[in-house]
Amino acid sequence: MSQPEQQGWDNDEDEPDNVPSAEIENGHVTSNTEDESETSEEENPTTSREGDFDTDLPTIHKYLGKLDNVRGYTLYDDGQIISILAIYTTTMVFPGFTLPLVINMYMETSILKEFLEKNNVFVLLCANATFNGIHNYGVTMEVFETQERYNVLNIKARGRQRCKLVPNAEIRSLTGRLKRVTVQILAEPKVLTPLCDTQLLSLKQRRLYSSRSYDDVEKNYKFRRYHLAQYPLTSWIYDKNEASYYVKLILDSLAHYVGEYIPEDPIKLSYWFVQNYQLSHEERLHILSLNSALERLKLEYKYLKLDRSMCCNSCGVHITDPSKVFAMSKDGIQSNYVNPGGHVYETVTVTSAQNFKLEGQPSKQFSWFPGYAWTIMQCNSCHNHLGWQFTSNTLRPRCFYGLAKVGYKVVITNRSNSSDEFLELINSRTISFSNDYISIVPI
Repeated sequence: MSQPEQQGWDNDEDEPDNVPSAEIENGHVTSNTEDESETSEEENPTTSREGDFDTDLPTIHKYLGKLDNVRGYTLYDDGQIISILAIYTTTMVFPGFTLPLVINMYMETSILKEFLEKNNVFVLLCANATFNGIHNYGVTMEVFETQERYNVLNIKARGRQRCKLVPNAEIRSLTGRLKRVTVQILAEPKVLTPLCDTQLLSLKQRRLYSSRSYDDVEKNYKFRRYHLAQYPLTSWIYDKNEASYYVKLILDSLAHYVGEYIPEDPIKLSYWFVQNYQLSHEERLHILSLNSALERLKLEYKYLKLDRSMCCNSCGVHITDPSKVFAMSKDGIQSNYVNPGGHVYETVTVTSAQNFKLEGQPSKQFSWFPGYAWTIMQCNSCHNHLGWQFTSNTLRPRCFYGLAKVGYKVVITNRSNSSDEFLELINSRTISFSNDYISIVPI
């Protein structure tokens, strides 16, 4: 949907084997023949009907055409070591989220087709913090839809489990972005309260010690005091190790994300946050390496307290800020999309942007948001590719912007001191049993 980015595998020198250069329009492949997956606006009422945009449409990735379902659901045992096909990319996908792929290199298509006949799971590996190697952690991706047309393999895969490269194991390059690796499946520990295994059974049965919601914890705090009475430390220490505590803090902080579905389950929220919130590449890599939802939520809340700006990845000029992001897809604020050239873009949608110029004419060809025409955005200062402006004469919103993750960087503008002041306050409190009966006051 634009020129290929300048880092990672997406800037391979090889051109797609099946796409004549004369058939590329504004980064999109045009078709000289009618295709069964392409319909006019009159035939597709979802793209021409006036009103609010249907945020279910981008999750379908209809621009890929009609794909065939792949049956099966694969989960590996925790700790299991497997030799498996891997795709190396600058894109990051976390468990529960979708990755669309267009494989149009002949060798890649052949190898991937042969592999998918035996196993519908591959591993997605991303670049390390300096983009000069492979990060040690990845995610298993299960293919759930696929189809080959005109020697192009279209795939939709969903993230399943975190994994880690086995130390000293061979990483064999096959072709292009494809590799053969050995990984170990990482466990996802069950979210438990720190009080779960320390109480007498009779006390557990009669007095609640935990709850899924922190509001319920506070509501029934008088029962929780009985369980906390045996501990020598103050109650807030144990409260601050409840996953529901951080779920509440994060959800309250994200309350301005109107219309966005944010999960309340601790594990799902920990992955939703890192997939959607505007974090730097290094921050996301750090979260991917953490072993439990509680660890991830703690770190994510720390990141949430920092003021951020979204700037051009090349020259650093300000483009927009995280307060402008909004969801145009049920998958979230930041989703993965692929263009006909096979380039995958992590794209965040924002209501407004600045310091950019438009290149080319609006086009609806291969649009990720049905009913919207896209126009390439470039930085005013350095002409770096930033993303796309999407416009429609019938749908609401009339205009929005899709910024490519490779086109901008997240800059921390001001480190908030509020969390540090709170930590200093609570660390200065003396430890006494009398404080065990004081309910914690959320930050």
